[in-house]
Amino acid sequence: MTNDDQDVLSLTLGLKSFLDEAGWQEIRRVRNAVLYAAPASLGIEGNYTVALPQDTSAPGAARLLHGCANALVDVYGYGSVGDLLNRAAAVTDQTVPTRIVTRFIDDATRYGAIPLAELVAFVTNMQDGLYRCARFKMGADTKESNTTAQHFVRQCRFLQTAEGSFVAKVEVPITVLKKADSSGRQALTSTEICSSFFSAIHFINRNILEYEDAFDAPDTLSSAIALFDVELLESITRLVVGPQMESIEFFMEMGTELLNSSTGFLSPVKRKRAHEFLQFITKQLLCENNLEFIGKIVALRSLHPRGNKNTIRVVARSGRDKVTVLATLSNEQYQRAVLAYGKERDVCLRGHGSRLKTQIRLTEVTGFEDCDPGHGTQQRAVIASGS
Repeated sequence: MTNDDQDVLSLTLGLKSFLDEAGWQEIRRVRNAVLYAAPASLGIEGNYTVALPQDTSAPGAARLLHGCANALVDVYGYGSVGDLLNRAAAVTDQTVPTRIVTRFIDDATRYGAIPLAELVAFVTNMQDGLYRCARFKMGADTKESNTTAQHFVRQCRFLQTAEGSFVAKVEVPITVLKKADSSGRQALTSTEICSSFFSAIHFINRNILEYEDAFDAPDTLSSAIALFDVELLESITRLVVGPQMESIEFFMEMGTELLNSSTGFLSPVKRKRAHEFLQFITKQLLCENNLEFIGKIVALRSLHPRGNKNTIRVVARSGRDKVTVLATLSNEQYQRAVLAYGKERDVCLRGHGSRLKTQIRLTEVTGFEDCDPGHGTQQRAVIASGS
């Protein structure tokens, strides 16, 4: 089995695990697809189904996986399924570079031209957005990750414009920003960066400009945390509502896939709302350092137990109040968390994170300890982040 085949199989198992945990039911099998129906608890009217491949080595398997992940994002948001969507992008056709296509619609672009100032602003924010997205997905803010992100952006190419109101194309080369390693860390590819970048654009277009979701809704906050840091959100906001156009359409050409997202008519009200969302989320994402919580694990989630994307939910005390803390653990930390959960022992979490309306999310775990619930003392063995 090749590495690509293993990636497709692993992603299929990850998506199936998510569907099973969420209560989706297998209803039938057609050709190479296994169809799952949404649980009644979601309240989705009509027949809403998603499909997984029966044979992960068959042609079209990757396309089915991407379609499934895309559909699940619409239901559960990027906070729950965003990583699966990006991994689905990474297993699509990798023989051609990904292209991000932007179409500007305005009286000023009717004859295939665009004001120079608007083009300069667009190119600047596209470059800045891709760089910040790469750096965000790389994780730790280190000199090495910053250098890798800069090199990634320098490899991108601005292609000849196409006919239309004014169509600009940016080609992103096929490259690996982070290699997989023996600790279970998965490789990070340029296609995943593009998928995350396009998801961020689509989230602003759909959830903020079109649907006008409440800024403090749990799903909105969860998706925002998964998609942005403050600097990336600033770049995406300038990219989407900065150019003085009536409307902007974005497309992502990824192998045989073509995704699209539109701002709709960019009224002054929409532009103002985008900037208000930026201000609101900036306050939410401002990181507090050296946080520490002791409490019980109430939920565990791992799509890849041998990887480093394992989530726990802890109920702890903060002063007189109980708080819910979310954290992502490494493989070693997660194995210890499973034992603590089974024995109903307290755990101690330390790290840096953000205090949201209903929960605290640690964006970086600097320490995880299993505690003695009888005496409140902590074991000496400490697993530090990244160990």
